Amino acid sequence: MKRQQLQPIVDALGAYSDQPAIVAATIWKALECDTIKPGWRCNMMKLALFCEQLAEDISKPAFTIIAEGNSKLPFLSFSAMPGFGFCPGSGDCRDWCYSFSAWRYPAAFCRQAQNTLLLSSTAGRASITSALNAQLRRPKYQKLDHVDFRLYVDGDFRSVDDINFWMSLIGSNPKLATYGYSKSFREFLDYDKALKLRGATWPTNYVLNVSSGHRHNPGTVRAIEALPVTRGRFVAVAMPKRARSTDHGDRVHQKTLRDHYGAPAFTCPGSCGTCTPSGHACGSKRFQNVDIIIAAH
Repeated sequence: MKRQQLQPIVDALGAYSDQPAIVAATIWKALECDTIKPGWRCNMMKLALFCEQLAEDISKPAFTIIAEGNSKLPFLSFSAMPGFGFCPGSGDCRDWCYSFSAWRYPAAFCRQAQNTLLLSSTAGRASITSALNAQLRRPKYQKLDHVDFRLYVDGDFRSVDDINFWMSLIGSNPKLATYGYSKSFREFLDYDKALKLRGATWPTNYVLNVSSGHRHNPGTVRAIEALPVTRGRFVAVAMPKRARSTDHGDRVHQKTLRDHYGAPAFTCPGSCGTCTPSGHACGSKRFQNVDIIIAAH
């Protein structure tokens, strides 16, 4: 499906994520177009039926909630819908956000939509919790002393309530080594205030990377960088020539990127599982306060 065909569904998700029946009706309306290819039609029908069930407080996910890793990102991961209405701190990143490229694939789009809906209901959040716990019970993970988990490959924390849900879930699973990137600075700072009021603390197994492309002022950035969960900045650098994903591991490209950035930094090689000999930099306190940079792609 083309972007303009998907947009009404995205808009419905943004406005009515707590009313899945409306989202379902929007999907069925979009499916009236007779040029939609079979792969998209099949996946969208599954998503619409899921929405109708969720409207009855029956959470039977139609797509993977907690994704398995791949060669680039060999960790467990969670994604939701990206963009305006879903990423409250987003700024110019919307002009180059790579998450939109996932919309080429029907299952990826539908997984983002499904997970956004799951986050918006009690039954849905129970499904997320169950899916994560089911992964951790698998033999391949039980034998590990920690399990890497990237929170929000696509999307971001929409609210303080979202942050509270995830931090509670992460904190109750100390085996998880969770990390992510966020521009939801005001939501994080409001959650931090709430923690202090009740004498609580952040989970020690979550690492936040301060993501560039946001809309916040320098004072807000300084405040988010001072949080105990913050590792440092992750900066997408605009280069004179747009990089390809295959460029990130090239040594010549990395030197050019550092020179263009003009400050000390670690260059992301684009391969999370092998970026350093002792684990990935973005989730490591060894890289505390070190800028990690990548060419916008």
